[in-house]
Amino acid sequence: MTWQLNPYAIPLFIGVIPVMVIALNMWPHRKNLAARYLFLFTLASASFMLTYGLELVSATLPLMLIWLKLEYISSVTIPVLWLLFNLAYSGYESWLTKRNIILLFIIPALHLLAVWTNEYHGLNWQSVSIERVGSLALFQRSYGLMFYLGTIYLYLIALLAISIMVLWVRRSPNLYRSQIVSLILANVVFAASHILTISGLTKFDLTPFGSALACIPLAWSLFHDHLLDIMPAARGAIINGMSDAVIVLDQRNRIVDINPTAAALIDVDISTAVGKPVDKVITRSPELVEHYRNVHEAQGELMFGNGDAQQHFDLRISPLYDRNQHLTGRVVVLRDVTRSKRAEATIRQYATELEERNRELDAFSHTIAHDLRTPITSIMGYTEMVETFEGDTLSNEGRKYLSKIHNSAAKMADMTTELLRLSSLRDLNTVLTSVDSTPVAHAAIERFRTDIDKRAIQIEIMPDMPSSLGQPMWLEEIFANLIGNAVKYIGKDNPCPHITIRGFRQENKVRYEVQDNGLGISLEDQAKLFDMFTRFHTGEASGLGLGLSIFLRIVNRLNGQVGVESTPGKGSVFWFTLPAPIS
Repeated sequence: MTWQLNPYAIPLFIGVIPVMVIALNMWPHRKNLAARYLFLFTLASASFMLTYGLELVSATLPLMLIWLKLEYISSVTIPVLWLLFNLAYSGYESWLTKRNIILLFIIPALHLLAVWTNEYHGLNWQSVSIERVGSLALFQRSYGLMFYLGTIYLYLIALLAISIMVLWVRRSPNLYRSQIVSLILANVVFAASHILTISGLTKFDLTPFGSALACIPLAWSLFHDHLLDIMPAARGAIINGMSDAVIVLDQRNRIVDINPTAAALIDVDISTAVGKPVDKVITRSPELVEHYRNVHEAQGELMFGNGDAQQHFDLRISPLYDRNQHLTGRVVVLRDVTRSKRAEATIRQYATELEERNRELDAFSHTIAHDLRTPITSIMGYTEMVETFEGDTLSNEGRKYLSKIHNSAAKMADMTTELLRLSSLRDLNTVLTSVDSTPVAHAAIERFRTDIDKRAIQIEIMPDMPSSLGQPMWLEEIFANLIGNAVKYIGKDNPCPHITIRGFRQENKVRYEVQDNGLGISLEDQAKLFDMFTRFHTGEASGLGLGLSIFLRIVNRLNGQVGVESTPGKGSVFWFTLPAPIS
């Protein structure tokens, strides 16, 4: 008979199913190096259990040897895969080079070769036979040199994996300790099953059973502790790569973790700092350590050094809790904000200097404009007196020169008025009140009544325009600048000059428009329209080029926006928005 019914194989066949379920749950995490090694480990464990179960139900020696040789493919790779997972999980990925991995698999490969060619040298099994235990036929062997070499190598690999986990359980926060304890238990269960097998205490190979049992704490860590979602390696890569200094303290104020930035800041070695009380490690500022000794949560600013060497740090202390909300420690984060503090100080200095210079410039322009008004007014008055009392005695050329003097003085008077208006904008009171815009627009029109009547310009004002937040005097100044600009550039040859003023509500603001059918502005000129002393169509009208600049500044101070839509030869629409009153 080729096959036999062996009840000891049933748990192995059944156990393959949950182990494969564990493997399938690792597949979505395959981009993670540790997850890939753990996936291969669980596949190898399932294969080990399946092939050993098939060995147990085999009734002939040749068939047993076939399954046993297949079984060794899994059994010699499982310890190495487990070690690779431990290294990747713990953050030692830099050790997992192609060269090192090949070296780790050399002895398992030689052992596997010895198993498959054992008939020629007996290095793994010196003798093989079938032993009858009741009605069961079991594989019986005596071990050769290669078996013991492979076993010693397996124990060394297992010891190394356990050592890595023990080191991590000492250094890691509580968040990872449950995971690591489960992994250590899996290590111990697998190694113990192999020790019991070679001790001769049982006729069965307990290693596959140990492999299955090792998957129990592994499954607990996977599903309960989120093994592949929260890993020390990922945490280590993030914390160690941070430019902030991070120190983790336990309840007894001992350092349980510290990143390279923090170690460099306090000038200590990470390996010597971990496990020591924080006051024994940070010796430069004992008063600071004492101040925050029992503080579980805080935020502040620290300064170290003096003068140009002074450093500024943003301090944050946060509590750490376990899953039962018991306090387990604190995390201290120090962020170097020296550069930003210095930049802020420089900006404040520049702002102060700029404010002072602006005040000086405003005072200077105000003084110049104010002091110029008296002599300019005198010049205009004297030219008018000469024209009135001595005009008959002047030649035509003299009258021409006198007119030029008067016009130039009038232009300078306009300029001083505009300069005074510009300088007064800095003192504009930004407390806004609700302003009825319709009478304000009418008042602005009256400033240009003479020119409007002279040129027969038709003015249309939308009745009951919506009110806006502003100041009556400055809103009138806005309308006056736009209406004056429209009057100037309505076009000398315009057969039917027309200006329309309207306003309407737009959500939380009010938009006003002043439209004319005058000369219009090219797209290229619109880009510099609001610059000071910018003028267009100089042949059509005289001006200083300050009106629209003043318009822009007033609207900005009143928290509004400005714009223009224009087509050359068809006219322009100047618009501005102001905040709407709250209903």
